[in-house]
Amino acid sequence: MKSLIYFFIFIFSIQGSATELKLEDLVKQVSEKNYLVYENALKVYQSRTDIDRVRGELLPKLNIWNIASALIDPLSLIGSINDIAPFLVPANWFRLEEVKLLYLSEKEGYRALWGNELHSAKTLFLHTSFDMQLLEHVKNSIVELNEIHLIVKTREMLGGAEPGTARDIEIRILGLKEDEKNLGQLVNEELNALTYALGLPSGVVQLTPVSPPDIKSLQPMDYNKYEFRLLANSPERRQFEHFFSVLKQIKKEIQYAFLGGSSISRGVAGGIFDSLPTSGALSFGNGPAMKIIDAQKEIMLTQRTGIEETLKRQLKNLVYLFNSDVSFFDNFSRRLELTKKSKTEMLRRIKLGEDVSMLALADASKNQIQAETSIYAVQFRVMSSLDRLDRLVFQNDYSLRPPLIDSLKGDKP
Repeated sequence: MKSLIYFFIFIFSIQGSATELKLEDLVKQVSEKNYLVYENALKVYQSRTDIDRVRGELLPKLNIWNIASALIDPLSLIGSINDIAPFLVPANWFRLEEVKLLYLSEKEGYRALWGNELHSAKTLFLHTSFDMQLLEHVKNSIVELNEIHLIVKTREMLGGAEPGTARDIEIRILGLKEDEKNLGQLVNEELNALTYALGLPSGVVQLTPVSPPDIKSLQPMDYNKYEFRLLANSPERRQFEHFFSVLKQIKKEIQYAFLGGSSISRGVAGGIFDSLPTSGALSFGNGPAMKIIDAQKEIMLTQRTGIEETLKRQLKNLVYLFNSDVSFFDNFSRRLELTKKSKTEMLRRIKLGEDVSMLALADASKNQIQAETSIYAVQFRVMSSLDRLDRLVFQNDYSLRPPLIDSLKGDKP
């Protein structure tokens, strides 16, 4: 008796400590707790801090040895201009502008990653909810087939059903039980993945059911309506605009190299440009250096075009899938309606004592299970497609800006 009491106490303690999750809570959770989002927020913080660092580099530097050298030989000041008055070197100002632009590009990359992580979390939430609903559906189907199996066994004993019919139905029940086990394992894995994506500790999570949209009232999507917004709002594409501006500043560094080069680093976000040639003086290598930068711009233009085409194809596939589900939803609904009627009619005839094939009844139950599963799958795909559209054009939840870190003191952003 005591062990039974302890068991119920354990169950209630688990339920009490379960984390309840709603679909609308995911924006806050991903923004504040997702590990990748926080990591990239720190990178943006580094890029923004780099601006202050470069501004500080423009101020005169205290170097005792340079001062002593200047007292002995005033002409040595010309060679030490980058230490004594770095703000007089144009290349240093160009470098500051580059760091500012790289910070903006880092922000765009951060927003793209935040959008991807939020979309992944939402998709995982919906998929887990769908599988949990499907699992419950399979359990109910097992109960229903067990009832049919009991009827068939009784009829076999009385000679009212062909020998082996109960065995065939039991095989189907065992198959459904195997599906139940596999679905239970899948749901557990999905919940673990979801809690990780939301930065939650591994434990019991309770998902609030999601109400599916009224699919019959939805209108087909028009690709042309969203293409402009797709490209205009894409942070992946806007990131390249900042890259092109950085290349212009690097060209200016070369053009004004005769006034001195810059020794200031472009910072943590400048890695892709650090290999480009610059010069600290007027030289015959400046012409080829310009050509290398032009080639780099051509590379980035090609990369941007590739991103644009990828986004367009994703939108086209999304529109096709969504329109297909919406246009065929009446067929799915009609199929479910007919399978329900077929099974109900067979059960009615059995109650009246009519001769009904038990295998046909089992098939009718199976057809209803498949029809209901198809409805669940369509509802999941439609909700996922609508959220995917929001991510592609950055509307609704995705129109928000991911949090930025102002200081390393305190908690996460």
